[in-house]
Amino acid sequence: MQDVGMETVKRFLLLWIPIFLIISPLSAEENAQLARPPVNNAPPPDVASPVQNAVIEGVQLSSEPSKEPGENVVTCYFIFRDKPSSYFYEVKRGAKKLVFEFNDTQKGSSPIPSSAQAPILGFEMEQKKVDINKEVKGLTPEWHDLISITFDLSAVPQISVSDEYNVISFTYKWSNDPAKTTKYIVKESKTNWGILGSLLGVGAVGAGVAIWYVLKPPPPPPVPTPLDTSDLPSHLQFRFF
Repeated sequence: MQDVGMETVKRFLLLWIPIFLIISPLSAEENAQLARPPVNNAPPPDVASPVQNAVIEGVQLSSEPSKEPGENVVTCYFIFRDKPSSYFYEVKRGAKKLVFEFNDTQKGSSPIPSSAQAPILGFEMEQKKVDINKEVKGLTPEWHDLISITFDLSAVPQISVSDEYNVISFTYKWSNDPAKTTKYIVKESKTNWGILGSLLGVGAVGAGVAIWYVLKPPPPPPVPTPLDTSDLPSHLQFRFF
């Protein structure tokens, strides 16, 4: 009876050991794939920022007449509780957009409605998360909150940005007279053809001089002049007979 039991155990081991050896590497590979981070580097759900966030509580547009007739001074105020760790803005002239980004910032509980003030047609606010270690290979992702506000414009005004206490703002001048708005719009950079032409002329002269020096024939070798021996001492000559 004992021999029959041992024979059964041997057959069981001979049957299942090869199957186990095949399944185990597959399980290890599946576990490794589960442990890998997602390819798109998306933040995990409900990840908390490692720093204290500021809270944006309002975006306010106001317009006041300036000293010049028909001209207004428009100011946009970003109102915060606490203050963003840093901020960035970009003027996209081709797309007619103005983008502000505030780091370590989140939305407040109250909604912030869009508003308009020429040439601002309105704005959109978006809450994002950014990995500040994204550009450094091998570092653990560190997710921070970011608020992005994009202003749609009918034209791109010349703005100046101010940063005081918990209020960040930008200001520009505008006119209700369409004939005068061109003086308030960001100008496209133009090439000064007069200066460029002068530089090209000087460059052409310099190139001609350089080519002449390179291609001119070498000067003839100097003609050797006979040595002056008048100052050499005279020697007596002896004649032997």
